[in-house]
Amino acid sequence: MKLMKDRRFRPVTMRSIFPVSNSVLAGLALACVLFAWGEPAWAVAHAAIVVDAQTGAVLYSLHADTPAHPASLTKLMTLYITFEQLKSGKLTLDTELPVSSHAAAQQPVKLGLRPGSRITVRTAILGIVTISANDAAVVLAEGIAGSEPSFAVLMNRTAQKLGMKNTHYYNASGLPNAGQWTTARDMSTLALALIHNFPAYYHFFSVPSFRFDGRTLLSDDHLLRLFPGTDGLKTGYIRSSGYNLVTSVVRQHRRLVGVVLGGTTVYARDHLMMALLTRAFSNQPSPLLEARAVKKSAAPAPKAAALRLAGDETKPAKPGNPVPPEGRDWVVQVGRYFPNEQDVRRTLKSAALTVPALLRNGRELVVKLRGRRYLAQFTRLNEDMAASACGALSRKGFTCRFFSVPPSREDRAEASLSSRRHETQDPE
Repeated sequence: MKLMKDRRFRPVTMRSIFPVSNSVLAGLALACVLFAWGEPAWAVAHAAIVVDAQTGAVLYSLHADTPAHPASLTKLMTLYITFEQLKSGKLTLDTELPVSSHAAAQQPVKLGLRPGSRITVRTAILGIVTISANDAAVVLAEGIAGSEPSFAVLMNRTAQKLGMKNTHYYNASGLPNAGQWTTARDMSTLALALIHNFPAYYHFFSVPSFRFDGRTLLSDDHLLRLFPGTDGLKTGYIRSSGYNLVTSVVRQHRRLVGVVLGGTTVYARDHLMMALLTRAFSNQPSPLLEARAVKKSAAPAPKAAALRLAGDETKPAKPGNPVPPEGRDWVVQVGRYFPNEQDVRRTLKSAALTVPALLRNGRELVVKLRGRRYLAQFTRLNEDMAASACGALSRKGFTCRFFSVPPSREDRAEASLSSRRHETQDPE
């Protein structure tokens, strides 16, 4: 009876009909994907989606709105809320949280925490992003909301705020619960929110291993080692979900996010993800190449930012000139929208310290938009400097874009110079 119950939640796959080997099945799917988009993923997965992180464009979709169990992808929301607490200063990475009996009793995989002990927020995050530790997830949930059920309420409230319309959470770890559901599209929405909203903490997802209690724990995310440009995010598996994966890859100043739900094996899931992303990168030109093809008459972006697409027939600047001789200014924008000026200054500081040689000639700007939204920008750069800086920041886990603007700033609201002398310390 238990087998029949589990099978209700599993997608029908070719493997469940024909007893072929995993390698043959995965290879068949890969061949289909690389030949044409079509809909090959049904052979090895329940649902999939690929999204351009900069534009939000959906480059591939298969059953993207069909409900599925998230498994340990649930922990992406646990981390999202944790990062919110870090940004607000309610927690620091060195804050020690108590380990309850409930947390310690979580099923494997786990760190093996002892009731009554304490671990730092940093350790809990590392335990989650590497081995998907269930006890660490519950420690964070209880430390933030007092109990795991209360934290689940917060998770659902946050999901609604992010526009995850088909997701519902019951626990912080993703351990089996018949009422815990999501979709590939909602998981891509959450992944993009993590990337855009937490550039100072996103680097945790690319950690290949960490040491705990005398052990070296290796990341479960094989694509960090197998697929160039991969910088996270999360794997997941329970019997009723199959093998899940959310991946971010940065190549040529362009970031794509992929989601695969319900993979029949780890091998099939990972190789389908690589095939989908490879196809997406090869099919779509980079935003910079697209921008260079835009004529001068191209329509401007929304007035709030008062920015035109990069390189609208403007000659590239010579390396080393802080401002191009034509008078155009190249801008590096780090992250997306921020809710307050303090977060912008913190992000500017983090970016400047990450690639100091490339941004030392840049002017730091806190740009205030309508509706209490802020942007973090480095200006007064030439094209080569902006491209190099953005590429380096992307490889370090920052969300980044660069573009040129005319000398006029009349459409920018209340731009103010961010002085490093008055920056507040990062809560880390």
